[in-house]
Amino acid sequence: MRNEESNSKESNKEERLLKFKKELSEFFLKARLELGYKTKDDFSDAKNIVRSQYSHYESGKANPTIETVFNLLNDLGLDYTDLFKLPVNSEKDCKEFDHDLLFEFIKEQVLEQVKRLKGNEFASKFSSINTIRILKTLTFCIKPKSKKEILGNLGLKNTTNNFKRTISIALELNWLQMTDPISPNNPHQKYYTSEKGKKII
Repeated sequence: MRNEESNSKESNKEERLLKFKKELSEFFLKARLELGYKTKDDFSDAKNIVRSQYSHYESGKANPTIETVFNLLNDLGLDYTDLFKLPVNSEKDCKEFDHDLLFEFIKEQVLEQVKRLKGNEFASKFSSINTIRILKTLTFCIKPKSKKEILGNLGLKNTTNNFKRTISIALELNWLQMTDPISPNNPHQKYYTSEKGKKII
């Protein structure tokens, strides 16, 4: 019974992912045309992107990393928040768009980057809930925040263990930086999202 439920959930997730990739490719197509590029090759050449790579992104045949999506949005003159306007077809579709899946997509891409940067053992520290917390922390720390402020925003107590599960991991990945890196234990220490971290969110 459990196997059937697990298979059903996996199948449903796969269907939702395919739907998301289709809507993302339509989003890229619409944005490109609005910029005045009639063909994929015209856009690729203008932005110094390998033609075949961009073609795969726009056709939905590739699974771009979150950094690639960020860079493509930048080339299209868009911001990551524009993704939440998906899909591009109608108001009815917008109401039905699976924004939870978008966040799942971002989480999975974050985990892939962690594995690539630090390996599987380090990535094992990233539970689903901690991944969400780190993403929220990066968003919260555009302006410097103290440890107490960060953990409070996550609904966590100001403890060493909670620090290690969130802020410490983001620091190791250089997604967060300290306002006083010379004195890590400075009681007035604050943390802010680095340029690398901004690409994640």
